[in-house]
Amino acid sequence: MLLTLLGAAVLCLCGIATLPVTPVAVAFFALLMAMLGMGNGSVFQLVPQRFAGRVGVMTGLVGAAGGFGGFVLPSLLGSLKDITGTFSSGFAMIAVLFLCGFLALMALKSVWRRTWPMEAAARAGLFAGSAEKPAATAYAVK
Repeated sequence: MLLTLLGAAVLCLCGIATLPVTPVAVAFFALLMAMLGMGNGSVFQLVPQRFAGRVGVMTGLVGAAGGFGGFVLPSLLGSLKDITGTFSSGFAMIAVLFLCGFLALMALKSVWRRTWPMEAAARAGLFAGSAEKPAATAYAVK
């Protein structure tokens, strides 16, 4: 899910980098913010599942990375606008950075799946689509 959201964010940034007319740019920005918001929710949902014994430390690291990105990306956008005279280069550079993150996550996905503790994977619901049938619930229709 997170990879799909990041990939969609890359596409939205590429669309914005073309500097379309205002209504189209606003639509791209709205989609981009939706993708980033859902990705943020995914990250903070999975951190306590994966790192149950170190939730505070890991949440702090994720928050610090977000704060750093919140400082660097606008500064990068402004600096590139000053250098090139257009926002297009800044959005293209941010799209490239997002693409690098997407590719890094794709490369690490198999490693993380192999090292995910079994009890943490069960807690996160990663076995929901497996062949094992879940226990019957009170909501079952007869």
